[in-house]
Amino acid sequence: MQTCIAAQQPSVLDPLLPLLHAVEKKMLGSIRSNAPKFSRETMGGVNAAAYHLSTGGQRVRAKMALHAGLAIGLSTTNAVTIAATVELLHNASLVHDDIQDRDEVRRGQQAVWVRFGVNTAICAGDLLLSAAYATLCNLEDSRALANMILLVHERVATAIDGQSADLAAGASTLSDDVTALVRYQQIAMAKSGALLSLPIELVLLAAGQQVYLPHAWRAAEAFAVGYQIVDDLHDFRSNVSNCAAVSGYNIVSVFEATGSVNDSIEKAKLLGLEKIDLAIVLAKRLPYNIGERLRDYAQQLRHVLVGHKSEALTGGS
Repeated sequence: MQTCIAAQQPSVLDPLLPLLHAVEKKMLGSIRSNAPKFSRETMGGVNAAAYHLSTGGQRVRAKMALHAGLAIGLSTTNAVTIAATVELLHNASLVHDDIQDRDEVRRGQQAVWVRFGVNTAICAGDLLLSAAYATLCNLEDSRALANMILLVHERVATAIDGQSADLAAGASTLSDDVTALVRYQQIAMAKSGALLSLPIELVLLAAGQQVYLPHAWRAAEAFAVGYQIVDDLHDFRSNVSNCAAVSGYNIVSVFEATGSVNDSIEKAKLLGLEKIDLAIVLAKRLPYNIGERLRDYAQQLRHVLVGHKSEALTGGS
């Protein structure tokens, strides 16, 4: 989440800081398997994956998992294991997304495919994805492991469906604006919501509290749509400033079919606020205060969205 949630340096007093260090160590260890390496050249995928992880990121999903895990009473080992699992999945998706979108920069550094080439980047993304499953097997108690692995697959499959639908949409716009809006939200919920709900969902499964899984999913869905709208508004402003084309599936374009650009921006902001406020309410309702980090991120999004000005977004036109 690069454009919507403010990057913050972790405080030395942050109780999660040592656990975040443990997450980083576990992720790096997971991509360096004991499989024999044929030569220095064959380690390209490992090196590329390690490079990507070294570029940092806000570790939003890791923080959600760590906070939720500790709040519900999991051991630090299990909380770190779940946090590393979800971050590996997310980072795998970023490596592959950059290839598909031809984005050359990630976190202020060269994207993996630019630095190492497309073929090696694909291998690196695959390695990160596989490492997530291996990492999850480090749980101290394996009783919930089968259901957790199944849920990981289901959420990854949902994210892939959402990404595939987004790619298929391309620069096209549906003629029916109601259908387009529904489809827009479905894509956002799938491609972003799936991996945002997973940190809390895996914690719930590990703690034997699977009854709350639907509640976590609904909160993440609402947050995902709000996040996508804020991201789209940022992209719209950037594209207008650079005289670049705006995707037909940008939320402004979806609404623009029935009004002016400024009207479309205001409609987008209202929908975004509706979804973000819903995410805040649903996150607060999660048991043991496990949704606190999700709520905090939603409140940050709300602050960003309220601060958007139509004139700034449209270059004053």
